This record gives sequence, structure tokens and C-alpha cells, in this order.
Amino acid sequence: MEPVAKYKHLVAILITSFLTLAPIASRPLHADVTEKGLFGMLEISSDNLAALPRWLNVKASFPNLADAAAKCDARIEDCRSQQMTLWRTKIAELQQANKRVQLQKINRFLNGWKHIPEDDKSNSPTQWVLPLDFVTNGGGPQDFAVMKYASLKELGFDPDNMRIVIANDVLRNRAHAILSVKLHGRSYILDSLNDTLLDERLVNYYVPLYSVNEKTRWAHIPQEFLIAQGASGSDKND
Repeated sequence: MEPVAKYKHLVAILITSFLTLAPIASRPLHADVTEKGLFGMLEISSDNLAALPRWLNVKASFPNLADAAAKCDARIEDCRSQQMTLWRTKIAELQQANKRVQLQKINRFLNGWKHIPEDDKSNSPTQWVLPLDFVTNGGGPQDFAVMKYASLKELGFDPDNMRIVIANDVLRNRAHAILSVKLHGRSYILDSLNDTLLDERLVNYYVPLYSVNEKTRWAHIPQEFLIAQGASGSDKND
């Protein structure tokens, strides 16, 4: 299947899955539509996270991360690993920095963690490493995004202004994960492949498939895909 056709097929599956997963969830699906969302795409949002069990598992582990961090902060001998000590030192160092500096420093600092090779079967957007395990062992792109999310949350960033984004990397023709953070009305991208803090408006090589935080998930649909679908439907009705 050609890349464009493959992507359109994936988008169609995503839309269908997003709308049909509600019956298996524990409560009714509440969805909202935003015309100009992340990367300028149409967004369908829902507060029902049941469709993302691996993310729910990671989310449920945040208290364990906080508990281990508190023990490490209180007594260095209780730090689980050297990497935990380094992370806690960086968090303490950045507590008084301004928000933009915190974004820049956390992105660059955590990008120095161990990257699991792309050909490793565990490095897939379908696999989510628990943050405590990431601190010691590193992980794939989605795990870097989660750890940056957890770190910025501790530094006072509002989780409602952050999203872990699973995207199609059109340059490498593969799935990737990034963290989107809104600050002062502008969205920034924290990428495990780039130490620079990226302005979302200048990033055109990631096409988001879905994104999530602790309250909401979003499906992302390219405007041109909807236009093409509408034009196709019109042609059939003529």
C-alpha cells in the first residue's frame, strides 16, 4: 500500500475506532469537535480513556513515581538508582526557573536518557514503559514523552496544557511520539529526537494520529482528508 493510501486507511480506522469504542466503556462517550486543533487539524475529543489501557496503566503508576521521588529527595541512600538521583537533582535545580527555561532544560536533559533502538520490539507506540522503569532503563519515544510530562507536571505545569502525541513521522515514514505543551497561548513540541524546543507552527513533518493527557484523548483528522472525502461523496451523488 502506498504511504498516502496507507495513512488515509489508518485515519479511517482511527475515526471508526474512536466512535465505536464507547459501548465497551464503563460510561457513555462524550465527544467535542475542534476545527483548528493541534497542528491545525480537526480534533475529536473525549473524556473517556477506556480505549487506551496502556496509557491508563502508566497514569495509575504516577503515585509510585512520586513516592520513589519523595524517598530519594529525603535521603539520597534511598534513591532507587543513579539515574533517579540525577533526575531529582535536575528537578530541584529547575524549581525556580521560568517556564520556558524549564521546557528547554527538561527536554534536553531527558533526551540524554537511554534510547531503546527502533528495531527493538519493545520500542513501539503500542508499548508503554512505566516511568519508574524508564528512569532506570530508558525507553522509546512515547516513554520519553511520558517522562517529560511527569517532570513538567511536578514543576507546576498544568496537565490540561500538555498532551502526549502519537504521530506519523512523514520524514522517516514511521510512528513517533512527542510531547505538546501550551505555554502563554503558544504550543511547543518536546521531541526525543531534537534537543531544541520547537514551535509547533514551524513543525510540518509530524501528522498527529491521537493525543492524550490525564483527562482527555483526541483523534486528529487532516482538513484535506475531510475535504477529499466530501468531494468523493459529492461525485458519487451527482
